[in-house]
Amino acid sequence: MIPTATVVWTAGMVASSLTAQIPGERDRLGRLSVDAYLRVTGVPDVYAAGDTAVALAEEGHYTTQSCQHAQPMGKFAGHNVAADLLGTDPLPFTPDPYSTCLDLGPAGAVVTQGWDRTVLMTGKDAKALKRNINTLWIYPPVDDPEQILARASRFSNL
Repeated sequence: MIPTATVVWTAGMVASSLTAQIPGERDRLGRLSVDAYLRVTGVPDVYAAGDTAVALAEEGHYTTQSCQHAQPMGKFAGHNVAADLLGTDPLPFTPDPYSTCLDLGPAGAVVTQGWDRTVLMTGKDAKALKRNINTLWIYPPVDDPEQILARASRFSNL
């Protein structure tokens, strides 16, 4: 055992093996290629989002396997499936600008924005933001479906 305050996991990520059941193009991580509406390329009745899909985030950049893209992809895919079923217009996937918030243990955290990762915030303020991301936004501390949906709607851009 090596005493440490920080551990970095670098084993890599791949899409769920369940995606093998869907015909279509994939990237090197096994993610299904999707169009602007998150329909699987070449399989118009199937939608994919999150870690199983690769979508254009902005010119020259594709989604990453992270909550920054998975959560909005899920919202857009869900909306577009419902729109498809109801015969209404789908919405093209338009994520917020790419950002990261990395917890650095006792040193605080760092918040960046953009693909060039411009530093916006560090230290205790960034650590507080990371705590809110984990405890309020990603993992809501409630077990009531109505409260969870009400919280989600505050962060939705749909």
